[in-house]
Amino acid sequence: MKRLYIILPVLMLMGMPAMAEATGTAPASAYTQNGVITGKIVTSDGQPAEFATVLLNGKTVVPVDKNGAFRIDQLPAGTYTITVRFAGQQTQARTVVLQDGETVTADFNLQISAKALNEVVIVGDKYTVTAKKRSNTASRLPLEYLENPQVYNVVDKELIAEQMALTLEESFRNIPGAAPAKTGAGMPAFFSRGFLTTDNLRNGMATYLRTGIDLVSVERVETIKGPSSTLFGGTLVSYGGLVNYVTKKPYEKFGGEVNFMTGSYELNRLTADINAPVNAQKTVLFRINLAAQNKNDWQDQGHGSTLVIAPSLTYKASDRLTLRLDADMQNYKGTSNTGWAVTSGVTLKSFDQLPLDYKRSLIDNSFIGHQYSRNIFAQAEYKLSSKWTSQTNYAWGNGEYTDLLYFNQSWIRNDSIQRALGVFSPDKVGRKHIQQNFTGEFNTGSLRHRLLIGADFMSQYRNYKYAGLIMDTVNVFSATIKDVKVQKAEEMLAKLSTPPIMTRQNAYGAYFSDVINITDNLLVMASLRLDYFENKGTTNNLSRTTTGAFDQLALSPKFGIVYQPVKEKVALFANYMNGFKNEGDVLQPDGTTISLKPQQAEQIEGGVKLDLLNNKLSATISYYDISVSRIRRTQEINGQNFIVQDGTQESKGIEAEVIGNPFPGFNFVAGYGYNKNKYTKSNKDVLGKRVIGTPEHVGNVWLSYSLLSGSLKGLGIGAGVMYVSDAYYNATNTFSMPAYTVVDATLYYNQPRFRLSVKANNITNEHYWISDGFYSRPQPPVNFLAGIAYKF
Repeated sequence: MKRLYIILPVLMLMGMPAMAEATGTAPASAYTQNGVITGKIVTSDGQPAEFATVLLNGKTVVPVDKNGAFRIDQLPAGTYTITVRFAGQQTQARTVVLQDGETVTADFNLQISAKALNEVVIVGDKYTVTAKKRSNTASRLPLEYLENPQVYNVVDKELIAEQMALTLEESFRNIPGAAPAKTGAGMPAFFSRGFLTTDNLRNGMATYLRTGIDLVSVERVETIKGPSSTLFGGTLVSYGGLVNYVTKKPYEKFGGEVNFMTGSYELNRLTADINAPVNAQKTVLFRINLAAQNKNDWQDQGHGSTLVIAPSLTYKASDRLTLRLDADMQNYKGTSNTGWAVTSGVTLKSFDQLPLDYKRSLIDNSFIGHQYSRNIFAQAEYKLSSKWTSQTNYAWGNGEYTDLLYFNQSWIRNDSIQRALGVFSPDKVGRKHIQQNFTGEFNTGSLRHRLLIGADFMSQYRNYKYAGLIMDTVNVFSATIKDVKVQKAEEMLAKLSTPPIMTRQNAYGAYFSDVINITDNLLVMASLRLDYFENKGTTNNLSRTTTGAFDQLALSPKFGIVYQPVKEKVALFANYMNGFKNEGDVLQPDGTTISLKPQQAEQIEGGVKLDLLNNKLSATISYYDISVSRIRRTQEINGQNFIVQDGTQESKGIEAEVIGNPFPGFNFVAGYGYNKNKYTKSNKDVLGKRVIGTPEHVGNVWLSYSLLSGSLKGLGIGAGVMYVSDAYYNATNTFSMPAYTVVDATLYYNQPRFRLSVKANNITNEHYWISDGFYSRPQPPVNFLAGIAYKF
């Protein structure tokens, strides 16, 4: 089985010329005489229109660079149609007759000035909230949003900058139906469609983090909804969806920005974004993003400092080959997130009823830990022909806790808290992800195919030493509560003999996805993954014993259909999507061992996507139904609790998103999600209950308006609201996290060389909690930010 997955990419590469020949595409060597179409798109006053969309023959999207230029090479002789679209403008099209080996220029002039384009793009330093919905990651194919039979959302850097968002979880407030959460020592996460999404992809590939994710190096955040194991495997995605953040890449002009921000709780933050071509030919491009931040916690104890370094390099080796290499390194030093638990000894019903001052932490600033995250991404993209592309990706993610000490505070009665400490000393994790994709286009008769063939390999490990310490129990009504020092924890740790633990897993996958245009208005998608998972078990490095080793095979299909009754404006879609999670062997009370099958999730979804008013209004509404099977549960047999794998869960609901630019200067993003979920076959105490942490209603809206003319041109204001209904803290649904409404607002002044901005977070001073499905964490009350940026 291993050999099959290792040789599969090689066999596919060897078979590509034969595939090209079978589909009417000549081998790469035959394209030495093929032609090139180049062009530039400018406004009526000669300024580049970098956000224009170029289509070849109305189908293939061609990238446009910062100078408004585009290039299409490796074209056989023939007649081509070049179409240019720009939000709010009349579509332009031009027919080009290309001779063998010829280079033809096709320039376009928009019938509007750069100044007038303010209603969509702020020239130099303005933004658009309504553009860039297209994602190559969602399907790993060049599909427009209306062509994709599944739902995904995009938060771009312009919206991130306007909202003055600093961390990945802040961007989640723009995702319909997503309730922000945190896991472990503070990793970003959210609940979506009734499930917790914890792992984050980076440029479509694996990461492994032991810090949060600073947005200084992030170009855009994408969330793909529903179980997505067919293209992404079972390890990194939840049944509710996945998060993919796309890092900033170099471009062909010198430029950048330096930004200083200050705010509540002694926040001081300095960032820099510097881009420069390395050579005169602009074939080597370099960009680096930097961030340094210090901040105290909003509670009475807690503090931390963050350092981020994120370089990126692009080398255009030839017209066919482009090499990319980027990295990010993030360090955090300080106190960690505190998790709050509630035991059965508490008779109160909600966190807001607990009798502890909201700003009281019960920790101490002496508990300082170190957290590190490292990510490297390398890519080789090679144009095999005008129709086929090879993309080889490599990602390495590594994280570490060094002497991480985090508090687990447990309410054991209505008036008493047990302070416990979780200690990782150390915890090292890593993932290596190798992926080979071939994408291409061909026809069989009148049917147009866009095909993805791929294979990937991922290995991951964790080497850690963990100890749990119960420090003391305190009464919250006591006149004095003793502090707790790190020295006491060190004394307790010295008496323990904690074994270091090593775990390793490998995952091998092969997949394909074919999008078939039956007509210009009707397409279908068929996809399948074959996945082999190998768990090498858990090794105790003191006793040198290994337990829990197993391997498993899974199939994951996906199907979709899209019909556009009004081409490029209205799309009706439906999909079937599959997700799976690998399950290990289980030792039963009678000494026998059973081998489990992969847990399965199946989603049926349907809805409508709209792109109206010359790209000024985009909307999506969908209904989904997710059924999970093969869930482990206990069953009493002859007085003993055995594990059986027949549990089921159902989650269904609706999601809606509307993004618009109805009149010049005004933009809005709005979303809503309704979810109903329950265990339909499970243990009696949770049967029919709602899943921990999952709210029924989540709504969000962000509105902004900028002055586009006059002496105050560039002055703008933005405001947003997020509502999350109450959610249960425990599986028996007897204790809850209360509903909350958070209101934020920004005021900014944009000019070509500088930007001034201020923001108020949680204006109404709402007290609220978020959860990871086990621990809960109170969130900051009202706080303020102010920033100044210089652009060059």
